[in-house]
Amino acid sequence: MKKLNHFTHPHPLVLVEEEMDWISIIYYCFACQERVEGSSYNCSECDFCLHKSCAELPTEINHPFHPSHRLILYEKRPESHPFYRCNSCRKRYKSGEELFVYRCSSCDFDLDLRCVLLPNLITGDFPKLKHFSHQHSLFFIQNHYIEPQDRSCSACEEPISGPVYCCFDCQFFLHQKCFELPPTIIHPSHRKHSLTLLPNPPPHPEKCSCHLCTKAYKGFIYYCSLCEFGIMIKYIFSDQKVIENKHHEHSFALAPRPSSSFICDACGTDGKYCIPYVCSACDIAVHKDCIALPRKIWITRHDHPVSHIYYFLEEKEVKKRGCRICPNEINTEYGCYHCPGCDYFVHVDCAMDKDIFVQEYEVTDENQNLTQINLGWLIGESSITRVLKEKKIGEEVIAIEIEHFNHGCKLVLCDDVKDEKCCDGCRRSISTSFYHCAECNYILHKQCAELPRRTRHWAFKRTFTLKSFIYTRCSFCCFYGSGLFYRNDANGWDYCVSCFVIPDTLTTKGHRHQVFFDHRFTFKCSICDDGHQKKGAFICRLKECDHFSLDYTCLTSPNTAQYKYDEHPLRLTDCDNIHHHSDQCVCDICEESRDPNEWFYYCGICDNSAHFLCVLGKYPFVKLGLTHKYGFHEHPLTFVKKDYFHDYLKCSVCDKYCKEVFLKCTQSGCRYVIDWECRLHIHRSTGL
Repeated sequence: MKKLNHFTHPHPLVLVEEEMDWISIIYYCFACQERVEGSSYNCSECDFCLHKSCAELPTEINHPFHPSHRLILYEKRPESHPFYRCNSCRKRYKSGEELFVYRCSSCDFDLDLRCVLLPNLITGDFPKLKHFSHQHSLFFIQNHYIEPQDRSCSACEEPISGPVYCCFDCQFFLHQKCFELPPTIIHPSHRKHSLTLLPNPPPHPEKCSCHLCTKAYKGFIYYCSLCEFGIMIKYIFSDQKVIENKHHEHSFALAPRPSSSFICDACGTDGKYCIPYVCSACDIAVHKDCIALPRKIWITRHDHPVSHIYYFLEEKEVKKRGCRICPNEINTEYGCYHCPGCDYFVHVDCAMDKDIFVQEYEVTDENQNLTQINLGWLIGESSITRVLKEKKIGEEVIAIEIEHFNHGCKLVLCDDVKDEKCCDGCRRSISTSFYHCAECNYILHKQCAELPRRTRHWAFKRTFTLKSFIYTRCSFCCFYGSGLFYRNDANGWDYCVSCFVIPDTLTTKGHRHQVFFDHRFTFKCSICDDGHQKKGAFICRLKECDHFSLDYTCLTSPNTAQYKYDEHPLRLTDCDNIHHHSDQCVCDICEESRDPNEWFYYCGICDNSAHFLCVLGKYPFVKLGLTHKYGFHEHPLTFVKKDYFHDYLKCSVCDKYCKEVFLKCTQSGCRYVIDWECRLHIHRSTGL
């Protein structure tokens, strides 16, 4: 009886040569998590079991997929990250789970056992060939475990399937048919000259585009340098003469030769030098890719499904409409997506953008005539867990006593705002109806109390859950704050409710026109101009406003703010007409100059003015006085803001004077103080 002492298990393992058909229990190999069939090593004292092939794996190997270093066999991958992927097949695994992995730590390169034990490797039959498009030799793999959705061919940009040539160090993949493409061809769309295969788009004075689809070049192309004419590889493989699609009642036929120019009736973009597909029954010509456009889709920016139309008929003809996603107009003589119930229009390219498109809406006999249908995952349960008392005012029924998920006591609706109060949900001042707990002085705006526990946001495809935090950072405005935040269920990022409830189109202070969110716009904020390029902004589409743009920090700044050394509240002002041509246009806090065109806080009584970030500081929405037990100190710590009494306290960690906000120990006799910046550094490095 053959025995084996394996480095992953404390007990000796016994070799069982035959398949264990006489045992009703199904065993799985601890190395690869596959069902045990055939010879295996088993532990007589516990359920530990290994395939014979897995048990006899060497602890170190030289692998052709990573020739630069040896790969070390680990019982489980070190938990440096919560997840990892096999660098060959891209299958996702949890770090720390019981699963053998070959790893190069210096290159962060991992191979699961499925890919290590590919039949080609075992037999040594792994052909390597050179291709003109890549500097390294490529391995030919007949059968593999590469997931199609995770890898695409570098030539045709289509998902990997079937036999493949690959270089795993460079993540370079070619279908076998793409590897075997001829270096030159004669194509019917360009009969004057032969086309040469190029691995990269050529340099061009203007934006290059493929003449079969008018899309930007991707992957390999066949190209004529004399005519600057190019065709992407995927269109070489699929020049179908007639195409039928479920989204259109008639078939589309390929036109006999390229058109000098046409506008695609489906998407409304230029089809110059493109070979169109024509529906003679409807008298429309379209790009090949546009034939398959879905009739109805969900998009992130709208609560109802939007429908594709080839043209728009109205009693009063309107030829131009504004797209609700980008700043450009829509010509309604051509195709677009729209919601008829909301008078909502978007370009086809905007609606099908990967950040906007959610999924196709399946049209059935029951729903084909419905124009307004709420998404099923739009809104979850209410934050109000129980209504204790209601009052009817006219036709409206209002909850005047409630219980809220974030507070254990009864909350009573109040309308009388006597003193300066701050909402414990959004940390903004109270000026309208609010719910109040007399025992704890806990306060919520009425609209904050009624927020849904789970919902979606127009900028994302994922759902969000409403949570309460002592502190966290908003990923929109970048301010730290306390109170209620929506957490992205996919990535764990947090968004304060003040930013979260802002619609994608609105009228804001400081600008006379509507602004809307453009997720592709790279900009510097017109208000604060902090010098950083940002992606995504609220912009004005009118040319006369010269790309006016707002970031979330400026958009959500409070209209009034109290600075610690000022007697009166300061009001947010959008233009300094008083000091515009004088030397007095300086910030009274930092004493640096101010741009009179940028927003600032101003007191008309005292004639004091300041940069709005100087007034707000870094942590304007963190609730002071909150006490919490942290892992890096034995006693509870309280949020404190620097004032006259705490001006010269030193941080116990860095031994420097505390700046704006810090934590102070509440235990009598303990003088522990930590500056907030040091606390954040500890959190980033240790997670405490």
